[in-house]
Formats: sequence, C-alpha cells, structure tokens
Amino acid sequence: MKHEWIIKFLKLYIKDPNIIGLVKKYLKVGVLDNGELMVNEEGSAQGNIISPILANIYMHNVLTLWYKFIITKECKGDNFLIVYADDFVAGFQYKWEAENYYKLLKERMEKFGLQLEDSKSRLLQSGAYIARAKQKSGECIRLQTFDFLGFTFYCGRSRKGMPYIMPKTSSKKFRQKIRDIKVWLYANRDQPLKKLMGTLNLKLIGHYRYYGISFNGRMISNYKQQVRELLFKVLNRRSDRKSYTREGFIEMLKYYPLAMPKIYVSLF
Repeated sequence: MKHEWIIKFLKLYIKDPNIIGLVKKYLKVGVLDNGELMVNEEGSAQGNIISPILANIYMHNVLTLWYKFIITKECKGDNFLIVYADDFVAGFQYKWEAENYYKLLKERMEKFGLQLEDSKSRLLQSGAYIARAKQKSGECIRLQTFDFLGFTFYCGRSRKGMPYIMPKTSSKKFRQKIRDIKVWLYANRDQPLKKLMGTLNLKLIGHYRYYGISFNGRMISNYKQQVRELLFKVLNRRSDRKSYTREGFIEMLKYYPLAMPKIYVSLF
C-alpha cells in the first residue's frame, strides 16, 4: 500500500487533522530487525492494531468502489463482486467482460502498489449460465471449481434439476480442521470428561455455524463422524483411566452426546 494513497483515502472519511497526523506517524514507524531499524516506505507494519483497518479502507477504495461505480456501469450482463478482507471473487455473465475486468484489475492494482497473487488468481468457467448453455447446446464444457473462504464452490444441480453454484468444505480446510481438533483432544485428554465434552461440543457447534450451509450437510456430518472416532482413540489413551470398549464408548455418548450437525444458513 502506498502511504500517499492511504492518507488520501482516510481524508475522505476523517476530517480531524490530528488523527490524520497520528496515522502518518504510525505509517513511518519502523521495526527492529536484528538490532537494525527498518523504516516503512510502503505498506503498514504487520501485527499493529490498525493495520487491518487501513488495509480494509485501502481495498474498499481501490477495489469495491471502483467496481461499483465504474465496472458495473460498463457491463451488459449480470455480474457480482464478493470481498472479504483481501480475498475476493468477481463473476460475469459474459466471458469477454470477465477478460476485460481481469486486464483492468491488474492495471488498477499496479497503480496503487498492489499485486494479484498468481497462484490464487485465474479466469474460469463456472456457474448457472455456463451450465445452462452446456445443457442447451450439448457442447462439452468443463465446469471448474474454485476455493473461497474455506469452501470449494462447484456447479451442481438442485433436486429439481436446476443448476446452482454449490459450496462444500474445501478438502484443504477439512484436513486442517481435523488436525486442529486432534491436537486439541490430545492436549486436553486428561480433563474431566464432563468438561472435555462440554468444550468439544462448543468447538463442534462453532464448526457447524460456519460450514453449516445449504448443500454442505454431508461434509459437516463427515466432520462430526471423524471427530467421534478421534475422541474414541483419545479417551483410550488417557493415563490411569480404564479403556473404553466400543459398546462402552457408545454408552458414554448417551450421557455426554456430541452436538449434532445443523444447517444454519439456507440459500433458499
């Protein structure tokens, strides 16, 4: 982020010169690297409390407002932009509009000292329009998937046969969540059972609340099942405790049941 642009954007919302002055000083504050003072010429120091706020303001002006007031007015077909922090997805009905946007986006980012990450930036064919065109013409069009905010989005069909962009927990995030809960279970395996199960259920509910969205019921059920198996293994490795048979484990779950998967967000 270029400091001059950060200040220009802030002045659109903040009229107090004292606050602007403090932000200018903050941007110039350096960091010590092996005893050597490194002064910031661009960007905002990592780890500081206002860095995320400045980054969001910067992206809002560079990306979101530009899209809203410039790009959408030039588009002939349907389009959308979804932004979360520095991650975003843009969709266009027509291929040529997507290609033009991608070209202009790179130029826009470069102007403001930003770069698209090549490993996460690409053009792809997906969505209901492509699916309907494929169905109508019989043309073999490969519909691609993409990951965004922990979900993999793919083109599927509803029970009525209508094409939809559908979300499911991404494989990468699913594996990471299983690893995280495994580490936590082993670290807390010697806690009293009531306390362990209470906290574990809070973690399960947190997972369901984020990933419990239409079309993702199978993945959150799979998550609960894998956590259940991990719990069985962990409880049988607690020190000075009697091991559970499979029947004994099932009986224990009657007293301390695991939270059941639930769809919290319905897309219809």
